[in-house]
Amino acid sequence: MKKAHLLIILVILIALFLPNKQVFADTVPNPVGDIYVQDFANILTSTQKKELIKLGTYLDKESEAQLAILTVHSLESIPVEEYAANAYDEYELGRNDENNGVLLLFALNDRKIYIEVGSALKKKLTDKNLGKILDTHALPYLEKSELAQAITNTYKKLFNEVADEYGINKQVKTESFEYGYNDGSGILSLIIFIFVVLGIIYLDYRFLGSAVTLTILRLVAVIVRKILKRKRRRRSRV
Repeated sequence: MKKAHLLIILVILIALFLPNKQVFADTVPNPVGDIYVQDFANILTSTQKKELIKLGTYLDKESEAQLAILTVHSLESIPVEEYAANAYDEYELGRNDENNGVLLLFALNDRKIYIEVGSALKKKLTDKNLGKILDTHALPYLEKSELAQAITNTYKKLFNEVADEYGINKQVKTESFEYGYNDGSGILSLIIFIFVVLGIIYLDYRFLGSAVTLTILRLVAVIVRKILKRKRRRRSRV
């Protein structure tokens, strides 16, 4: 009886763990053609595919690092980071056991984009850097439903980053929407500026009796008066 119970427990454990692997195996499509572009959602044009394959081939040859794009229709309810990690492993990106691959994943129906990076490139492509790349090179296009532009622009930016890491003297043109992007440095600069101003005001009050502060305020008042007078003159002419 004990052996029978142990056998049942073993069967249950196998049943619990095997389906997850099977789901991943069935969901991630097998690569077709050049590994650098796997466009199963049919988002890219033939011209765009050829351009990215050319870049991926060049990078692979010069650095043995592999940069691939994978587009799928659906993640099949699998978290995007898990799907990307599994696809990265399935495609065996990177050369000579260096784990120096990069996978750009885009799921059409889920409208999710994710970048999976091998351990050899994580110092260059940190989570913070990847977040900025997506914010400035992908999301502006995705917001306008320009999916192909989002993918190609991000792929090219990743190409530039990996090429720079390996000292490759080749960069491709990308569109970077830096405006509106805030990584926290702007707020920090503003806080520092406020503290500097407050410090100057305090020192002026402590040692000069607020002479500098009063002078600045008078100058500002004079400038404001002149601006108001000019506005009044223009209105009277109208």
